Amino acid sequence: MKEGDSGPRIPPHHPGTPWASASEFISTIRVPTPFPVGPVNVHLIRREPITLVDVGPLSDDAWTALALGLRAHGLGMKDVQRILLTHAHHDHFGLAARVADASGAQILGGAPDERPFGMRRNAKLLLDAMARAGFDTLSRFSVVASIAWVDRFAEPLPAWDALEGGEILPGDGYSVRIRSTPGHTPGSLTFEIPEAGVLFTGDTVLHGITPNAVVVEDPENPGEPFRSLSRYFETLDAIEQANKTATLLTGHGKSIADYAGHRRGVARRAALRQDRIEAELRAGPRTIRELVTRLFPRVTALNVFLAFSEVAGFLMYLEDLGRVRKLRERTRDRYRLTVSSS
Repeated sequence: MKEGDSGPRIPPHHPGTPWASASEFISTIRVPTPFPVGPVNVHLIRREPITLVDVGPLSDDAWTALALGLRAHGLGMKDVQRILLTHAHHDHFGLAARVADASGAQILGGAPDERPFGMRRNAKLLLDAMARAGFDTLSRFSVVASIAWVDRFAEPLPAWDALEGGEILPGDGYSVRIRSTPGHTPGSLTFEIPEAGVLFTGDTVLHGITPNAVVVEDPENPGEPFRSLSRYFETLDAIEQANKTATLLTGHGKSIADYAGHRRGVARRAALRQDRIEAELRAGPRTIRELVTRLFPRVTALNVFLAFSEVAGFLMYLEDLGRVRKLRERTRDRYRLTVSSS
């Protein structure tokens, strides 16, 4: 867009005229990230208000890719009017403040993710939890250092509008229905455009992947871990009930047209992980660190936190099912299987 141009030349949509397909006004821009998951999908809604669903991490490479993606549709960064954030992970919200500064765009995200959007976390809670999980001092502080490295790829959000779920946002010939979908993070959201038959899922649903439900502080119970996996499975069931025919536009990788098939795949992978953890516990009570060593024997320092979250999340889920009990000792927590082997 040239300097001084009045804005993108997008003809208005005629009310009552159905969209033939989502591609008429929705595009996906693949933005690079420095993380193993690879590029993030930034979805562009090319109707007033010009909207981005997620933005990518804070990096020059991501900024350039986003700018080029907008330019391919005759738009510039200044044309962005609204930013919808699926959740508060750096590869999804990291550039939001910079884009808003350049465009004046409104930023909206899930209310329970307020602290991570402000890049505030309870480091003591994490260090204490990992100590009780059996991790030594070096491992614990390596995790803190790796998180500090990740923090380079986002900046705290400026003023933004919190969404609770249930809101409907208007657009030119489309609407956006907000749903609270906790699990991947406490404040994860999905955004449905019923006129186009699509649902933006962020990392709640990914093609061929069961996202790691990272253990963080529960915003409703300060000082306690968010029971991520239990909430995540509840969310997946709710999506299946509410969006039986929608095409799911995901935060990474390919879109998903057959959600029921995807959900069965997630259930199979979760059952395998559950069975493996329960098999390890049949030999006797174990700490999270002992389970991590058995399940992920070659885990690198950078991924210790993800491995810890994976095991801790499943143990809390199994507690909720009544299959595991936490044994709180003086300096360690061990977990004991409460069901007989089958």
